[in-house]
Amino acid sequence: MPRMFAAHGTLDLFVKDQILRLEGTGPWNLESLDESGELADPMIEELIKQPWAVLVILHGECIYVHEAGQRLTEIVRKEKTQNRVATAILVNDCDSPNFAQQHIGAIYKNADEKFEFFDNEDSAEIWLKQQLAAVVKD
Repeated sequence: MPRMFAAHGTLDLFVKDQILRLEGTGPWNLESLDESGELADPMIEELIKQPWAVLVILHGECIYVHEAGQRLTEIVRKEKTQNRVATAILVNDCDSPNFAQQHIGAIYKNADEKFEFFDNEDSAEIWLKQQLAAVVKD
């Protein structure tokens, strides 16, 4: 389907230790979410074979336009049926970190995702590895 608008927002992705790492600068619209989904699909195809988690590091104007926020909620819900365990989020480099926590938090809460906000990558990764280990033990 043709895109209505140019994508805004950037997103870089890579996988390490069953953790999909997403680092991006917003704001993000539906088109940018679709583009990043196309990049993530092959990575997720490999991840879903066992429990996996997501580390999100956001910069700039950390907001998803309404339609993109709704789509992200749908994506997370679907991925939860594909062994996605939890999401750790860093928003301290956002223009308005408190707003970003409320806005991004609402998206993940609507998706019934287990998520936490962190101040640094090390503590976020430790928490994600704990979430993965807990699922593997069960």
